[in-house]
Amino acid sequence: MEYKAYTSFDPDFLWGAATASFQVEGAVEEDGKGLSVIDVMPKNPAITDFSVAVDHYHHIEEDVALMAELGLKVYRFSIAWTRIFPNGNGEVNQAGVDFYNRLIDALIKHQIEPLVTIYHFDYPQSLVEQYGGWISRESIEDYRAYAEFLFKTYGDRVKYWLTINEQDHVVRIPSRLGLTGEDHYEQLRLGYQANHHMCVATALTIKTFHELGMEGKIGPAVSYSMVHPASSHPDDILASKDAMLIKHNYLMDLHCYGEYSYSFQRYLEERNFTPAIEEGDLELMKQYPPTMLGVNYYFSEAVRAFPATEEFPIGYQKKSLLPEAEAGVFEVVKNENLAATDWGWEIDPVGLRLTLRELYDRYKLPMIITENGIGAYDKLEEGDMIRDDYRISYLREHIKQVKLAINDGVPMLGYCAWSFMDLVSGRNGMEKRYGFVYINREDFDFKDMRRIKKDSFHWYQKVIASNGEDL
Repeated sequence: MEYKAYTSFDPDFLWGAATASFQVEGAVEEDGKGLSVIDVMPKNPAITDFSVAVDHYHHIEEDVALMAELGLKVYRFSIAWTRIFPNGNGEVNQAGVDFYNRLIDALIKHQIEPLVTIYHFDYPQSLVEQYGGWISRESIEDYRAYAEFLFKTYGDRVKYWLTINEQDHVVRIPSRLGLTGEDHYEQLRLGYQANHHMCVATALTIKTFHELGMEGKIGPAVSYSMVHPASSHPDDILASKDAMLIKHNYLMDLHCYGEYSYSFQRYLEERNFTPAIEEGDLELMKQYPPTMLGVNYYFSEAVRAFPATEEFPIGYQKKSLLPEAEAGVFEVVKNENLAATDWGWEIDPVGLRLTLRELYDRYKLPMIITENGIGAYDKLEEGDMIRDDYRISYLREHIKQVKLAINDGVPMLGYCAWSFMDLVSGRNGMEKRYGFVYINREDFDFKDMRRIKKDSFHWYQKVIASNGEDL
């Protein structure tokens, strides 16, 4: 819909940027930190690991000063669970507590609102070894107790909390659950059980948040994007709706309504994926829903119908990060209407507006963009120049769509670009860069780790200063 007149961003709109602990901090075994599932994953010899990352652990003052120079109103970061509880539970590591106190205090000093992700993929390896991690119901209380410790320790300064980042990815990427082996079916079955436990843990954590009288808002950071039908054929439209349910809406229905929809129950039952559910689990979720949503958006997908056959029976999947196809449901296809990044992610700014409208129509919660950005082969040129016009173009067009979503009536708290600085990509190492700040290192050459401002840094600085008017 077009309008005769358009409202602007609210004066209190939170302009920000984001990172994740394991992708930036480094120092994986320093000052008492325990090992996470990320730390023990098999190393890919073609790319760097996360042991040094971009050494944010030893550069927090410099990095926060750059955030202040950029003009950030909010900084989204995650706390490494095993810096606080090296074994996931039990003894507290004071050095880790002190590190995040220094970071939060530095942000507050520069009037930057901390937006804390409680858990962002780096689950404690010790809990996997103790009882299987998220597969076990024991995980629920350990997560809740960890979150309660964070609330009591940092809640006097932190008003915005994200419970679990991209839970759907945790479910579908076995290494993030601490699972090994090649049995994809069994890993998915266990993943849906882990998913249920994470939903219960989230609800209990939100209950604790309220019982402690915490101010502010809390909710998950969800990877959510529109799945377009590949054509106007009714079968493709049905496939897109089914894909939205299986990829996205089943999880949000649990968090916000405490329910497995009838169609999703059928989906689980026919594949023997139905998790064990204890009495009171769903009621707890209904009683303690999120008070905000974090939205991670990079691209949309297009799908067509994929009828089941004898060759491809119901349950057959072609998989990547998330399923590319599932017989009897959908098949992801190229969207010929969209350009794509160097890594094949289709660039769809309007899809962000559609995503925000879809989420608000279904769940009626205020939202903040917690990740949105483009990974690219940034080149450091003579004179410390990084000319990343492609990043400026990507972010500009997506911010325009956030403003249009606000005009559609979607309550938006803020926008966090991914990422503040270059970080180690989970599948592409240092080659795939996202940041406003270039980190002078390569996969296997640490160089000097200098922080260098890209052209996009100066552009975003103007966007923030003008409250989104100067794009």
